[in-house]
Amino acid sequence: MTAATESVLLLDGADVDALASVGLGLRAAEEAARTAVSGAAVTGRVQVNGPVAWMRILAGTITPLDVIGYKQFHRVGDHVRYHVHLFRESTGEPIAVVDGRRITSLRTSATAAVAARHRLGDRPVRLGVVGSGEEAWEGLRALAGALNLESVDVFSPTEANRLRFAERARTELGLAATAVGSSPEATRDHDAVYVATSSHHTPFLTADQVTGVGWLGLIGSTMPVHREAQGEVFLAAAEVVVDTPDSVHESGDCIEAKELGWDHTAAVLLGAHLDAEARRSGMTVFKSVGSVEQDLVLALHLVHAARAEGAGRQVPSVASLRVMR
Repeated sequence: MTAATESVLLLDGADVDALASVGLGLRAAEEAARTAVSGAAVTGRVQVNGPVAWMRILAGTITPLDVIGYKQFHRVGDHVRYHVHLFRESTGEPIAVVDGRRITSLRTSATAAVAARHRLGDRPVRLGVVGSGEEAWEGLRALAGALNLESVDVFSPTEANRLRFAERARTELGLAATAVGSSPEATRDHDAVYVATSSHHTPFLTADQVTGVGWLGLIGSTMPVHREAQGEVFLAAAEVVVDTPDSVHESGDCIEAKELGWDHTAAVLLGAHLDAEARRSGMTVFKSVGSVEQDLVLALHLVHAARAEGAGRQVPSVASLRVMR
């Protein structure tokens, strides 16, 4: 096949939304977690910060899946755009270009839900959610698909937002959800807590607020300036599980924890954690910043689903081919 006759599958935001089931997300997340510890992936990332915008690129190759690709996302003001490019590793041929907005929230939530399921199993779970945006909603959706949720308490600083979130959880997911008036009411003495906020610079979650918590998912702090939990929360954990080694260096929460004496070398990668016996006491902290494996594996699962359902558009590739001597 020449470059002129190559084609690529385009999946836009509407396609991804239609294909992005909880089950698909959970399967992709578990496969990505195990891939990350198998040695089968080679990955890298770069962050470029300009005076008015920033861009991050996460690239990788996964030989057993015959895929090489990257996710790009950039922010200008309050606008963020994402997309994922996939190619066949064995030939270099383009596979797909996938809208990455939903991929980002789905892979994060599904990965956290896989971690929570390992710790909590199928017993009834009292869940607390801190946050009311897209990431928090995607997290609740994934956790509802992975766990036996008995009740949900949700807190967000804006009352209208938390009331709306709780009502949506009741009507769309059939959950016993309640909006509460403070962060500790959504955290303390809960079986599981999912924190998904856009908090910057000042952490709000203290060790005292997570007493009695079995599993704590922290997904909002993905850069040094992003802060959700004070470093003392990591010191209070019986174990810390991370989705990627980059978590301990890139998250502001982890950086402060290390400054306070937390031994980040004891953190366990999720893929290895899934093969170990689940802890039955103490608090498990799951820290996520996202990984290349998660993005590429989820995008590939979406491509397979799209082909099975006839979704998306197959268009000629715009990439020209050069044969190197």
